[in-house]
Amino acid sequence: MEQGDGPSVLKWNGRTVPLFRLCPGLGMKLLLLVLLLSMLITTAMSILFYGRVRNSVEMSYRNTVEENLRTRAELFDSMMKNAYLTCTYASENENLTSLLEQELTDESYEELVNILRRYCEEDASIQSIYCFIRSTDELVKVSIDDSQVLMGAFANHAWINRAAAGADSDPFSPVYNLDSTFAVRRNFFTYGKKLYNSEGQQTGHLFVNVDERQVYFTCLQTDGDSLGTLSVVQNGRIVASDRASRLRQNIAEDGKSILVQVSTDASGYSLCSVSSAEVLSANLRSTRNWILLVALLLNLILAVPVYLLLRGMLKPMKQLEDNMNRVKEGDLTVRAGIIKNDEIGSLSSNFNDMLDQIEMLIDELASQKMQKKEAELAALSYQITPHFMYNTLSSIRYAAILDGYEEIGDLLQAFIELLRLSASDRGAFITVQQECRMVSSYIMLQQFRYKDSFEAEVIMDAGTEEFYVPRLLVQPLVENAILHGLNHAEQGNRILVTVSRNEQQLVIRVSDNGSGMSREEIDTLLSGGFHSKFSGIGINNIIERLRLYYGERGRLEYQSPIEGGTAAIITLPLSDDPEEYSI
Repeated sequence: MEQGDGPSVLKWNGRTVPLFRLCPGLGMKLLLLVLLLSMLITTAMSILFYGRVRNSVEMSYRNTVEENLRTRAELFDSMMKNAYLTCTYASENENLTSLLEQELTDESYEELVNILRRYCEEDASIQSIYCFIRSTDELVKVSIDDSQVLMGAFANHAWINRAAAGADSDPFSPVYNLDSTFAVRRNFFTYGKKLYNSEGQQTGHLFVNVDERQVYFTCLQTDGDSLGTLSVVQNGRIVASDRASRLRQNIAEDGKSILVQVSTDASGYSLCSVSSAEVLSANLRSTRNWILLVALLLNLILAVPVYLLLRGMLKPMKQLEDNMNRVKEGDLTVRAGIIKNDEIGSLSSNFNDMLDQIEMLIDELASQKMQKKEAELAALSYQITPHFMYNTLSSIRYAAILDGYEEIGDLLQAFIELLRLSASDRGAFITVQQECRMVSSYIMLQQFRYKDSFEAEVIMDAGTEEFYVPRLLVQPLVENAILHGLNHAEQGNRILVTVSRNEQQLVIRVSDNGSGMSREEIDTLLSGGFHSKFSGIGINNIIERLRLYYGERGRLEYQSPIEGGTAAIITLPLSDDPEEYSI
């Protein structure tokens, strides 16, 4: 392979190959990724824009419809208010009540009809007025078209009973009824009032009716369908509508319709509009589709400059790939040419630094391999030293026993055991049982040194023997007690070592019955300060090791009661794994 005539080609096996050829795998993936992200962003923005515009249009539409419904609700309330006032004034008409106190004749019926007709003609929204005469069980019916007297009407028409009951329960809200006294049944909004004579006795009922069709012409009729279907609703049921087929149907909003409802102030009814959401959003959907189409075209146009940009970005990466292949074949002398001061240029620079570091590491590994061999030879020679010492001391011990010096043999055995446990290379942690054996061997040697001037006992609670503790953790405390806690010129000196378990903690206590320590001496010892009586080297070692191994969970404290004696107490977490707290 050699460099061609120009910087962008290579000659290989007699053929000219573009040096900065676009990597088809990575390049196509990046191109598709960019286009996909662009499409996702534009689509998401289009959908978001469409949703916000649709919500805004729907909210504006709802506000417009609601304002229109409020105006129509006021008209409805005005109609009902006039009917209520007409019913109230007519029921208090003295001429009407006096006619009902006497026996009615033809002239009386005619006068009664004229009185009711005047009230009916005063308000165009009132379709009819009925007067029920209690004494004769007659119903005098006056409408804008005709008038008649019906016999037994009160007992035979259920709507009159409902109107009478509604008048008693809520006098301001009209009762919606179907009146069958006409040839064609009609739906009415009815107000009712009781009629009384001068002595306060009930003589009948007065009913003022507003026709449902009159409500439609006054409050619900529209010139177009911009407001949807308008209705008067009571308890979710349509009682008046611009479409007669919807009367007495329940009204409810679903996902395909827009429901706007406004309550009237006095009559207890509501006016509502139901519009098709599809019709409202048809133009918006067309706009959304155009936006998506334009976004697709723009993304396709964008693909060309993105392709060219990616091609230029991947050229230096192709060079770097070729250099890596040469390194893979074993050529560590190759170096990447740093073309630009950008991320790819930084990658090329790091590649060159990596090759320099590899060459340096190869040289270091060759040197370290020789040093490792020398260290292994030295380690093998050092291993013979402890075994030589153990074997020599064992020979001296056997010689002492053969010559009758059994006590010296026991002391040498204790020293050999102490040396073996303390110099072992099996790790920084040993079991409680091994630590106590080491302490017992040390105590035996010290008792010989001080001519048995003290007694000592090591007690382990059942179940604590196999827990692991740092090596040589207890011996310095025993040494401190022997050297500084006891007065060997006196009798009765005693040292007690106990190991116990407190929930998830191991408690090791070393106590003596010496003269004790003051609070100042204990603080000085634990803080590492120098004292004329205690050097504190072993104690500082214990404190530091507890901190390094266990952190806040391992601690050493001293207690010295007034009556004398000193107790050193070590508390550390339980562990049955020698590697759990290793550093």
